[in-house]
Amino acid sequence: MVGGADRTLRWFPPHVYTVLLGKGFNVMLKKILIAAVAIIAGTAVLTKVTKISPMTWFGDCCTHARNLVPPEVQLKQLKTEINNIDKDINKNLSRLARMDVEVKMFEEQLDAKRDRQAKLRGDISDMQKSLEARTEKVAYRGHKLQSSELTRRLDRNVTEFTCLKEQVKAHEQLLTSKKRTLEVAKNRISEMKNEKEKLHLLAAKLETHLELVKMKQMENQVVDFDNSAVSQARETAKNVEIRLRAAETEMKLKAEFGYADKNTVEPEAKSTDEVLKAARQALQGDDDTEVAVEKK
Repeated sequence: MVGGADRTLRWFPPHVYTVLLGKGFNVMLKKILIAAVAIIAGTAVLTKVTKISPMTWFGDCCTHARNLVPPEVQLKQLKTEINNIDKDINKNLSRLARMDVEVKMFEEQLDAKRDRQAKLRGDISDMQKSLEARTEKVAYRGHKLQSSELTRRLDRNVTEFTCLKEQVKAHEQLLTSKKRTLEVAKNRISEMKNEKEKLHLLAAKLETHLELVKMKQMENQVVDFDNSAVSQARETAKNVEIRLRAAETEMKLKAEFGYADKNTVEPEAKSTDEVLKAARQALQGDDDTEVAVEKK
């Protein structure tokens, strides 16, 4: 294995090869190979046992890893991606500006060719009229010219006009395509701009929502009620109330049946009218006894 690695390393420059062939590199290479073999073997065994492909395991691991990322980090990533959209828009605006200039210059060149074509059309028409006289010398725009010279001029102009006519026709189609491409690019940039604004608004809403969630979490942490503790306190209060009422009832029953402690249970005080009535009854009984004794 090491020999194969040495043969692979001979592709590096000599000074790099000398450094990489040190003892530390060999140890590191062995560790990397062992780890790679362990991962491959573990994946093969797991796939054979569970009948699930490695890509499925990898997808689940990636999903689980994404779920471990906190929302704050994902929100920062969203803002970074929105800024990247701005960079793309600016880069495309530079291309769009260059494309716009090229289209305008191409249109100016096409207009010049159209003007040249119109001039040639007039020259050809005038030359044709002058040569219809079929004389040795002809009058052309106030000048006397040899018929052969004017014929050569007419031939050159006809050739140039014919070529220019084909060029203008082709360039008109090309200009239409360029303008259409330019318009599509402008619409695309406008769409990107609108999408970026929508994403900015969405990011702001998500940030507000995140702050609200944090506030609710803080409220729950600051005031954390335990329902089981409340129920236990209510049960304890109920037991205390039952015991107090039972003690009061027991004291009343003992007093009623004469089992109350005299030191602790005091008789109920009688009213003044009851005491006076008892005194009269007691004296009346004594008076009747004395009268009976005297009679005897």
